Amino acid sequence: MRFGDAEIPEDLSYTENHLWVNMKDRLYTLGWTDYVQISAGDVNHIDLPAKGALLNVGQEFGSIETSKWVDRLYSPLKGRVAEVNNRVLKNPELINCAPFGEGWFIAVEPSEEIQSEGLITPEEYYEYLKFCEKTK
Repeated sequence: MRFGDAEIPEDLSYTENHLWVNMKDRLYTLGWTDYVQISAGDVNHIDLPAKGALLNVGQEFGSIETSKWVDRLYSPLKGRVAEVNNRVLKNPELINCAPFGEGWFIAVEPSEEIQSEGLITPEEYYEYLKFCEKTK
């Protein structure tokens, strides 16, 4: 599925903070959507939590600096950071080049009770982007 120039893979979940979420092998991998990376311009720097950090739903887990703005990243999940993408820390441009591939941020192992906030389907994310464009 596409929204303008932005790809919206249909096998992922999304948040209204423009994160994609991929659940695989009991790990939730998080990254920035194509829509937001196109809107933000070149990514210059990213800060991410350390492996093992505990996250709560809605908690800030990092920040990202682009050619247009600085944005905070908020966790849609409660759990422990199981993996950090060190490649993106060294080469933040991967977020622009491969937002659904090498440009991922962190992988979270959810707590016993899987708690998430605001995960939406690709179709709901598409509708949300239509709303965002109308309110610009």
